[in-house]
Amino acid sequence: MKSIYLRNVPPPTETFDHISFLELMAKWIKPEHYLELGVRDGKCFKRLSAFATTAVGVDMQPISYSLKRNMKFHLGTTDDYFASIKGTSVKFDLVFIDADHSYEQSLKDFMNAKEHMIEEGFIFLHDTHPYDLSMTEPELCSDTYKTALYIKQHLADDFEIITLPFNPGLTMTKKISRNKQLAYL
Repeated sequence: MKSIYLRNVPPPTETFDHISFLELMAKWIKPEHYLELGVRDGKCFKRLSAFATTAVGVDMQPISYSLKRNMKFHLGTTDDYFASIKGTSVKFDLVFIDADHSYEQSLKDFMNAKEHMIEEGFIFLHDTHPYDLSMTEPELCSDTYKTALYIKQHLADDFEIITLPFNPGLTMTKKISRNKQLAYL
């Protein structure tokens, strides 16, 4: 039998509406503090921020849309943003990482974000299950999938993790107490 991801429409078509899925999650989580790394045209940022008390978007390109009262925008790199909140008590309930798709930077973004997560908080990574080798080009998914593998191999005691195998892939992680599965323990 064919793998699930091979049953999908081949690139460049995305076979999974990750923004609608993230919106569903945000509606359920109701984050007090939402962070999006790589906001681009703001489509995802605007939809998810509607469910957050405060929402911060980070991108190296200026935005061309108006921000709602609960939204803030940081023009610069993700490294610059994390440097600006280093040593503060800033914590996030929900983070979406979709900035630089290289393994090195997406892992760095994850490691920085995890330092500012509440217990039971969620971090999502986009582009973690490329359809085929052509999707691993730097302008597409690149090698972000390696970040999901790293988390699974090295951070399993701290994060639950699942990668949804739909082109181009979405990985969901949830911060947990060491070896704790159930929230009521």
